Amino acid sequence: MKAIREMMKRVLQAQYPVLRGWAWLSVANRAASTLTIVAIFAMGAQLNAKGEITVGGIVTFVNFAMMQIGKLEQFAGFISGLFFQTHSLSDFFCVLDTKEVLHEKPGAPLLPADLKGEVVFDNVSFGYEASHPALKHLSFKVPAGGTAALVGPTGAGKTTALSLLYRAYDPSAGRITIDGIDIREVSVNSLREHIAVVFQDPGLFYRSIADNLRIGNPEASDAELEAAAQAAEAHNFIIVKPEGYSTLVAERGRSLSGGERQRLSIARAMLKDAPILILDEATSALDNATEARIQRALNALTQNRTTFVIAHRLSTVRNAGVILVLKDGQLVEQGRYDELVALGGLFAELDRGGKFVADAQEALPGDLEDVLVTG
Repeated sequence: MKAIREMMKRVLQAQYPVLRGWAWLSVANRAASTLTIVAIFAMGAQLNAKGEITVGGIVTFVNFAMMQIGKLEQFAGFISGLFFQTHSLSDFFCVLDTKEVLHEKPGAPLLPADLKGEVVFDNVSFGYEASHPALKHLSFKVPAGGTAALVGPTGAGKTTALSLLYRAYDPSAGRITIDGIDIREVSVNSLREHIAVVFQDPGLFYRSIADNLRIGNPEASDAELEAAAQAAEAHNFIIVKPEGYSTLVAERGRSLSGGERQRLSIARAMLKDAPILILDEATSALDNATEARIQRALNALTQNRTTFVIAHRLSTVRNAGVILVLKDGQLVEQGRYDELVALGGLFAELDRGGKFVADAQEALPGDLEDVLVTG
């Protein structure tokens, strides 16, 4: 509170000189307008007494003067508004002048419809700032239908690496291919049509629940919508909403709990049915019992799909076809669970340190569920 008071004091000290000057200017402006009208009346009265002007002429001059004063005040208001909006206008034009991060080649072809999903990172480097690379010489291969688990300390670059796959950014060096096709050589829309992503913080729009789900598949029928929601354990909480699937969701999903948002995001990915799936801590906001039920649906969803998982569950790590261990943006280890534990490196250290959560257990029927959840 002390810091806020001090800040407000500085703001007022900076504003008062400007506000005082503006107040005096406003008073002078109104005074000049009033004196002008009074002067026209006085002069008109003298001329009328001499018979040199009629009352109608006086009224005409006064109306003309008032109209002219009004236009001048509008002009002054425009200049004032322009002065106060200068910084906003500057920011607006900066946004317009910002160059696009992604560059799609004119007439770029579409990805083949029968995509298998083999993904290769070939010596990929990337940095949000050129002086601080977030990824360095990242190379690995995930076969079609395989599962890759990305693990590592916080800030290792796991999410950043996967964001390059759906071209949130382009690598500064190296290339990423799907079925041997460089993803920069195809249209962005066709690339993203073949990738489904479940984010840790799902993006939801100020639309109905049904509209948010249909982002995954705009042509989905109501039956398909409901089937995906049931598989993601979302149907039960949706139907108790005031308008069911037509219930509006607040901006960024603020009207829903974290678990509800994640279940809708999982249902959306199921509805999309894409050959490549990215799960970025997809169940981190779910309770233990719900996660155990959803995990079965996710296991079914990942069948015959190339899947990338930022893993925190022990079973996910153990069952992955390949585990990619990142540290400071570099791939330091890769292999199966048993191989990496035997290696005794960073992965073994993470495993011993309890960085992987024990598998979620489905609650027992009846009141025992509440007992287990609460303690």
